Amino acid sequence: MEEHVSGYLPPMRSRGPEFRLRRLTHDPAGAGDGAISPDGARFVASSRRAGSLNLWFYELATDQWHQGTRGAGDDIEAQWSPDSSCLAFTSSRGGHKAVWLYRARDGRISQLTYADHEEEYPQWSPDGTQIAYAGGPWGHRHFYVVPAKGGRPRAVTRTPGRAGACSYLPDGLALVCHSYDTGAGAISVLPLNGSPPIEVTDGSAWDYKPSVSSAHPVVAFSRSFEGRSVIWVQRLDGTGTGRALVTEAADDRWPNWTADGQNLFFHRLVDRGVGIWVLDRRTGGVRQIVGADEQPRYGSLSPDGTRLVYAAEDSGRSVVKIRDLAGGPPRLLPLGEAAFPAWSPDGRSIAYLSRHAARPRWEIASYDFAEGVSRVWTRGMDWLKGMHGPLDWSPDGTRLVFKSDTEPFEADLCVLDVRTGEVHKLTEDPWWDEAPSWTPDGRGVVFMSTRGGDWTWGFYRKDLATGEITTLAGPDYVERNNPHLLPDGTLLCSLVASGAEELHEQQPDGLGRVLSAAGPSVRYPVPSRDGSLVVFARTYRTVEYWLAENVWAPGSPIAGLAGDFDRPLETGPGPAPWSMGPVRSPVDTRRR
Repeated sequence: MEEHVSGYLPPMRSRGPEFRLRRLTHDPAGAGDGAISPDGARFVASSRRAGSLNLWFYELATDQWHQGTRGAGDDIEAQWSPDSSCLAFTSSRGGHKAVWLYRARDGRISQLTYADHEEEYPQWSPDGTQIAYAGGPWGHRHFYVVPAKGGRPRAVTRTPGRAGACSYLPDGLALVCHSYDTGAGAISVLPLNGSPPIEVTDGSAWDYKPSVSSAHPVVAFSRSFEGRSVIWVQRLDGTGTGRALVTEAADDRWPNWTADGQNLFFHRLVDRGVGIWVLDRRTGGVRQIVGADEQPRYGSLSPDGTRLVYAAEDSGRSVVKIRDLAGGPPRLLPLGEAAFPAWSPDGRSIAYLSRHAARPRWEIASYDFAEGVSRVWTRGMDWLKGMHGPLDWSPDGTRLVFKSDTEPFEADLCVLDVRTGEVHKLTEDPWWDEAPSWTPDGRGVVFMSTRGGDWTWGFYRKDLATGEITTLAGPDYVERNNPHLLPDGTLLCSLVASGAEELHEQQPDGLGRVLSAAGPSVRYPVPSRDGSLVVFARTYRTVEYWLAENVWAPGSPIAGLAGDFDRPLETGPGPAPWSMGPVRSPVDTRRR
């Protein structure tokens, strides 16, 4: 295998003149997944700038966008051919995801793959003759290679699994892939001659979307432990040596290199709270309680409706504060890093998510106002993973419901009994269940889930006495989030109805309406116990596109990785910062 590895990559090239990290542009309608052209002159990305999710091109010299593909269906994950004459991309315009081609000179598109299952993440071979991609039903997918001019695809994996994305090594003899077979995301080298794959990362983090530099034997990929992603660059010499490109509190994803391997392109997700408001459903009046300067994310009203507990951003961390609705300054609670606070029905405590600096996992915790004491409930329960998300008190204040990840793109609902400290599963199946809330009578739980199949979302209610699960809304491709059932039978949620996320009510008779007074970009609506008030956050969302130039020059955070590569590639990548098994996916489940 040593001679194979030495043949994967060409000799080192000279370093660039000066390292620079610069933001190229941003797109509030963007979906990310951009790719820089081989010459670095432009990039392609998916965007809803014209309504549908299509391919758009951005010219770096003129700072101008122009549209590529048009029409219905989602066009995503475009990648340039080595000569820039063509792009391969994923599209659902034929009914489900398949690989399509876009000819740059005239915009002509054609379908390349025709399987009856999903096919995605195309990537060109260095000579432009082949395209690799992942295909198959979820959990039973292969990596395939197909001639770029069309033909019969060939599976290059021996057994099916949870295949993700891949890219070619510069000599075209192997793929560097990510998969979810470890329970998280892991990177490996997959030789195309049938040899066994070689482990690059061990799956203790969520590693995905790898891209190999042509200048040095290193791979760049997105890495997340629980929450935001960073661009991680790691040597391919088996030592496991790697570094983050950017260490600030950002959410950076999907790196790819220019053809010379000197510049690294990526996108950054910006999702910033701009305020918290309260809507009075009786009068339709809306009042802002928290301003944009605190970057608030999530709020919960006290049972008497006089105070608000909320999560806000502080120096890249999430903290929890309390504010009187009548006015006055906020008070910071001594909880450390905390998120998703929920006021107990008796008003004497709050439940929240807590995270200690020494360990990345979020834990379920509570804080007693009278005693000024916090308690972490889930510490030591190692079978719970990825609990970051909304949680809710039962009406009698004895139980908390929350979600816990189980496998990649799967999560169960769990209930914590605060009288005993015991946790049991409420759902246990191969779906993604999240955002649970109790019904007003405490006899059931409402939640969102992919259990409709084909990665569609729906709202469901589980009856605790009978175990029966009934459908409340969907399932379909309409994006709806965070359901709450009100005492009058109304189903409250946020819903993307016209390009923006808005506050939505579904009446008991099934008729729905948008509460337009709340405005656009609504997130995390939480009703008062009697359903008369709704507290919600509003957010600013955009996708920024960045270019790290001359990354091997002095001053670059990763310049030290371009060192002596005489050591052979080994199978052990070295210890990870944490070893924690399955972790929370930072990837949208509909995109994987």
